[in-house]
Amino acid sequence: MEEQAPKRTGRAGAFAAGTIVAAAATSSRLGIANPLLVIAGIAAWRAWRGGELRGRPFARALLPPLVLFVVASLVSALFSLDPLQSFDKTPRLAVLLLVPLSAALIDQTWWRRLVAALCVATTVLATWGIFQYLHGANDLEHRIQGPLAHYMLFAGCVLLGSAFAIAELLLNPQRRVWLLLPPALLGPIALLLSYTRNAWVGLAAALLLLAAVGRRRLLLLYPVLALALWLVLPRSVLDRVVSIFDLRQSANYDRVCMAISGVEMIRDHPVTGVGLDMVDRMYPLYRRDDAPRWSVPHLHNNIVQIAAERGLPALAAYLWLMGAFFTVTWRGLPRLSGSQRAAAAASLASVLAISIAGLFEYNFWFANVQYTTLVIMGAGVGQVEGTTA
Repeated sequence: MEEQAPKRTGRAGAFAAGTIVAAAATSSRLGIANPLLVIAGIAAWRAWRGGELRGRPFARALLPPLVLFVVASLVSALFSLDPLQSFDKTPRLAVLLLVPLSAALIDQTWWRRLVAALCVATTVLATWGIFQYLHGANDLEHRIQGPLAHYMLFAGCVLLGSAFAIAELLLNPQRRVWLLLPPALLGPIALLLSYTRNAWVGLAAALLLLAAVGRRRLLLLYPVLALALWLVLPRSVLDRVVSIFDLRQSANYDRVCMAISGVEMIRDHPVTGVGLDMVDRMYPLYRRDDAPRWSVPHLHNNIVQIAAERGLPALAAYLWLMGAFFTVTWRGLPRLSGSQRAAAAASLASVLAISIAGLFEYNFWFANVQYTTLVIMGAGVGQVEGTTA
């Protein structure tokens, strides 16, 4: 199928697209990304008022679950154990507008700029992390985190960018190797050296998906690559890999305990959850006696955390959102070709990677990871919807 020429937007739309792309690329520095998103929102409103967005895709299949998630979150705040604290968190729900706005504003031209911006950002983060590893951040007590506040946030940002770059490198016939190769190589190295197991599993899922999409011969190389990594990686990293399967390992057992406590919260508050930002306050009351930690900031699992915090309707909305996204992009791939197909596959691979990682770490609502995820999600669906508009 021939690629369609991108539909032009006016100045306000172009400015909104540029600031959204910039915010996605700078999400590791919220002091930069947050003002950019405010500016993007104002510019997008002006573009809408000026009719610049008429006839453009809006990720329509994703709008119903997004609305349901917002409504469920507001109800959860209303019936929270501390409504004032919970309602203080509700303005963040506006960030979900990134999905339809990215679908509408990031056309093929802006997609290429998004690719460039994320590749540069991922290369910088990965290089920063590798430098930290070489200068002492090379064990579980001192882990690489780049410029972010926590190594999990660092791993999430690098995971998104790495999966994104690898997909473009493998599938885009117009690939810019000089731009895509650094994050595709340095990103996975930084992830391995970060000891962050959820990111490893997420990246593995993305690579398997990309092989299924268009490079099935890669499946023959994966065992060879795994053996090569086993031979060259530091022993501490290999021990960390083996620990994934050991439930007696403290961090693994701690996650089991958190899941059990989360299920108890859901059982007691099935419809509204305990309230936004309430899980950490409630955890000591639900904590198992043999849990390794007395308190936790969250339950280290997107599904359990959302249900415990916001209730089962919010969990249904999240699962609906993910299911709709994967269905639209996967079914759209056969209709696409060239750079459009690569764009949809890159969106699919990176969101799958962070979602799989989210089974072992709560990453859906952390801004550093969330902003980029929502932009990639919306822009990917927009590429698919744009072919049927």
